[in-house]
Amino acid sequence: MAEQAKPTGQVFTGRKRARRPKKSVLIADRAARWTIALGGIGSIVAVSMVGLFLFYVVIPLFLPPNLDEQSVVNAGGAPARVVHASLDEYATSAWTLHRDGSIWVRRLSDGQVIKRIEIPDAGALTCWSFSIDDDQCAFGYADGSVRLGTVGYATTFVADSAVPAEYQDLAVGEIVSFRSGTLQRTPEQQFRYLELAVEIQEPVALSASPVVLVDQSVGNSGPILAALDGADVMHVRRLRTRKNLLTGVVTVTTRGESLDLGTGGLMNADGIAPAHLLLTGLGDNAMLAWSDGRLVRVDTSDPDAPRLAGEVDLVPEDGHRLTAISFQIGKASLVTGDDLGRVRVWFRVKDSRRQDGDGTSLELAHDLPGIESVATSLTASARTRMVAAGFADGTAALYHITSDQRLAAVTVSDEPVAVLALSPRDDVMLTLVDTTAKIWRIDAPHPETSWASLVRPVWYEGYGEPAHVWQSSAATDSFEPKYGLVPLIFGTIKATFYSLLIGLPLAWFAAIYTSEFLHARAKARIKPTIELMASLPSVVLGFLAALVFAPFLETLVPQTLASFVTLPFCFLLGAYLWQLLPREAALRLASFKLPAMFLALPAGLYLAAVLGPALERTIFAGDMVAWLDGQVGTGTGAWLLVLLPISGLVVFVFNSQVVDTWLRKSGHRWSRLQFGLVDLSRFLASTAAAVTLAWLLSGLLSTAGLDPRGSFVDTYVQRNALVVGVVMGFAIIPIIYTISEDALSAVPNHLRAASLGAGATPWQTAIRVIIPPATSGLFSAMMIGLGRAVGETMIVLMAAGNTPVMEWNIFNGFRTLSANIAVELPEAVQNSTHYRTLFLAALTLFLMTFVLNTAAEAVRIRFRKKSLEL
Repeated sequence: MAEQAKPTGQVFTGRKRARRPKKSVLIADRAARWTIALGGIGSIVAVSMVGLFLFYVVIPLFLPPNLDEQSVVNAGGAPARVVHASLDEYATSAWTLHRDGSIWVRRLSDGQVIKRIEIPDAGALTCWSFSIDDDQCAFGYADGSVRLGTVGYATTFVADSAVPAEYQDLAVGEIVSFRSGTLQRTPEQQFRYLELAVEIQEPVALSASPVVLVDQSVGNSGPILAALDGADVMHVRRLRTRKNLLTGVVTVTTRGESLDLGTGGLMNADGIAPAHLLLTGLGDNAMLAWSDGRLVRVDTSDPDAPRLAGEVDLVPEDGHRLTAISFQIGKASLVTGDDLGRVRVWFRVKDSRRQDGDGTSLELAHDLPGIESVATSLTASARTRMVAAGFADGTAALYHITSDQRLAAVTVSDEPVAVLALSPRDDVMLTLVDTTAKIWRIDAPHPETSWASLVRPVWYEGYGEPAHVWQSSAATDSFEPKYGLVPLIFGTIKATFYSLLIGLPLAWFAAIYTSEFLHARAKARIKPTIELMASLPSVVLGFLAALVFAPFLETLVPQTLASFVTLPFCFLLGAYLWQLLPREAALRLASFKLPAMFLALPAGLYLAAVLGPALERTIFAGDMVAWLDGQVGTGTGAWLLVLLPISGLVVFVFNSQVVDTWLRKSGHRWSRLQFGLVDLSRFLASTAAAVTLAWLLSGLLSTAGLDPRGSFVDTYVQRNALVVGVVMGFAIIPIIYTISEDALSAVPNHLRAASLGAGATPWQTAIRVIIPPATSGLFSAMMIGLGRAVGETMIVLMAAGNTPVMEWNIFNGFRTLSANIAVELPEAVQNSTHYRTLFLAALTLFLMTFVLNTAAEAVRIRFRKKSLEL
């Protein structure tokens, strides 16, 4: 027996093989492993840090506000009680109006009286009113006259040389009395001087009876005045002031009439006079409120003919009283307090049921969390929708109307809180009980935001009902910010849905055709070309969508809708016609199959161009834009848009379950031409059946009175979801196509060979053999395309109209989270709440994509396991 050869450690080349890797290889391998690991961990950490940073910025939106006692000031010394108070912008001083008509200005640090001002004819003063910002005032007198005026702080900066020597070394923030006001050193090392300025105009005679209630507003044409005298007569006047530039003489002209409450039937049955009179900011409604809760609105839009506009019971519970009432900023929303401790907000909404009055009704919009004590005082912020309320048990509470929440509540004293004041910056609150004033520091940087105001419907001022709205800014100071995120989330979902609806089928079908039917040489050219489409910048696509596609589609709406049917029809018709070719001819012309397919594109477009006007005349009443707006026609066409795909699916199921079984039994006796003719006839009959079924069902639904216009189809807007769906679908096709084609091509070739060898057609092989193992890859492609659509900004921003509306209408626009961030971020830097709310929108987008990707990965793994089992 031959001796067994021993291993020599040499290979056929004659060179000795190393049994261990070189040290350099080991080092390179370890370095690569650590580099890859650190890169992966770094990517995870970077993404996590982005999420953590978003959380860090957003968390302050939901921190609870605080009220901290800052100082206690003795407001005594005045001979009469305080009836009104106000703070300056920097909370250095406060002024109080007393019952005897005097105004006292005090330093807040120690209560020292700085200045005292007497209102003209103070001895005859009977009533008063102040605007929300305390700048405008009105005083009523016993002689039946009214004086208008202004009360406000004048701010100036004093030169260092004009400041006395003992004040030159003031610390930053320190306050001293100076002249007739306060002097404070600012952080910029300047001396800021504040002094109260009061200007009272000449009296306006209204009646011979004393004025008992008065209010005023300032309109575009001048002041508007409403007053009630002791004879229960309400006077409405519009004042116009003219100054002679030559003589300097000021002339005041009045216009308006009076309304006798007794003869007008507006008085209470017990004859008690109203306790409150309020005039809206536009001066178009005067509101008279009684202590029993009854409120009567008088339409004063025409001061020459005031008339009853409506009546409402603010306290419908028997035996209970209205104890406090005030306007919010803008003087449109009414805030009421009663002896049940409730704080409520009312405002006017349009009421189509009202045939009299001014066509509006006063509705209860917000019922805020109250205190179990009588509400004694109310004051509104001059900057936001914040309201402070005082109660009989000595509690003071701070509310925000829009977010419908009580921000904070503190115990001031055991006595009722008689007077409240909020600083113009909403950072200080003054409470007055008897002669003791307390200063409270407000820490509520984001009172507008709560989980409810962000994701639930909110009843905004002037709206007919609670709604989801995003509107972060406006041109007026009385604007109510609306930070509802739901319209933005809805817009993101809508954009994603329509873009996937158009782009996903095209990308998948293209991937299946490229992988399973296209010649390798053609595939080598076509696939890179489609992948290059992903390099097109979104801003270019958005620009083309807004300025080219949108105006073009607006003139061809029927043709565009028809093309969604005619293009697939022509492609399928071409496939059925190809089956009629003899086998030899089909094999010889196989290389021309792809160019032949492209002939279906112009054929489908031509057919759509021909059918579009005919469809517009027969289905859309000759004018599709007017038909969409509901001006002409019936809802048959709208139902047809929905039911045509459904009826096509029904016919397809019928074909697969019934007709295909019959063909398999009978088709083996037919020639190729006969089978092709039968298959073509079946296709044409199925198309006609689907259209007929959809038409019949649409007619039945329309006859039954069901019209879907106003839902998924409605008024046509040039920049709409259809444009976005087409253009953004074009943007997501390359990435879905590439990943899908790679997944299909990765299926082992022996599966294809086995299927084809068993007699299956290429189509059967693709559907039943190739796609099931590639399902995980197809799903991953879809989810990546979805993520691309969710995060798209420029296409949506430029082509969707950027309007935060909530409707599925494919012919209307929307606003997405990403587009909203891009548009509003520059201006939001100046508003902390707006800025952080945009970060919340970014966090929402981040979480949406994170959840979608996590779910996609879980489903992909499940599909992968199932594919391995197969």
